[in-house]
Amino acid sequence: MIQESLMPILAQLPNPEPQAPPGAEQILGVVGNIKWGAGVALLVGFFVGVLVWAGGRWVDHHRAGKVGVVMMLCALGGGILYGIGYQLLTHFAGV
Repeated sequence: MIQESLMPILAQLPNPEPQAPPGAEQILGVVGNIKWGAGVALLVGFFVGVLVWAGGRWVDHHRAGKVGVVMMLCALGGGILYGIGYQLLTHFAGV
């Protein structure tokens, strides 16, 4: 009974279009800067790993060579996650 009397009133309420909140462009700018910094950090990590690996092999220090290889593999793994992260998030979010 109450539902029947409220439905015509609720049907008249407008459905506004979604709007971005104030400051959304600045937030997206900060996120873009963080993403850029993460990409630079991955590149730096990879090339520092190459230097550590080469230095370890040059002075015949096997542990430094292994550390360099681990640094390069971590940078490659991070690069893969960096590349597919957005697609995974949007897929799981259903956007």
